[in-house]
Amino acid sequence: MTTLRFKTALLAGVLLPATLLITGCQTAETRTIDASGPQALNTGGINSQDWYNAADQLVGSLLTSGALDKSAVQPSVLAIDRIINNTQLNIDTDLLIKKIRVALLQTGKVAVTNTMGLGERAVVASEAAEMDEMTTGKKAKVIVPNYTLYGKLIQQVDRLNGVTQNTYSFQMSLVDVKTGLTVWEDDRAIAKQTKKSTLGW
Repeated sequence: MTTLRFKTALLAGVLLPATLLITGCQTAETRTIDASGPQALNTGGINSQDWYNAADQLVGSLLTSGALDKSAVQPSVLAIDRIINNTQLNIDTDLLIKKIRVALLQTGKVAVTNTMGLGERAVVASEAAEMDEMTTGKKAKVIVPNYTLYGKLIQQVDRLNGVTQNTYSFQMSLVDVKTGLTVWEDDRAIAKQTKKSTLGW
């Protein structure tokens, strides 16, 4: 009986530290980082860094082109269309649209119209115009945009020697509403490589 108790105590003495060690390894630590900084996770898909970089580069290209400065109305009235997602990923393209929208508005060169285009913003603005017409008896004047901005997101997949490369291309175009002509367009390509290996690269 004494031997059994000794073995039980000995087993408990061994298992308890092991249990505490395993439990300690399972604790989670959370920290706040800069979504556009080097600490953001880099994945085979499009991450927050890619959105920020693409938005900054495309806006910089648009402003450098001087296309917005040629409008007869200043600031130029801009309608933003949807971005078509032709990738294999389920992406919220509003992230890219929002960053481009905010960056352009902060320059003071454009005023974004919400009465034309697609999405909930156009619906809300239309209802507000109808309400104003009902209360004042005057038909609300809709400002026709000078330009429409639209884009497309394309993915190309290449595989070689166990390495998979996903190349994501952000294509943006600015169209003059009156003429229908494209007055600016540009694209930014981001290539992401992944390799399944326990030894790394």
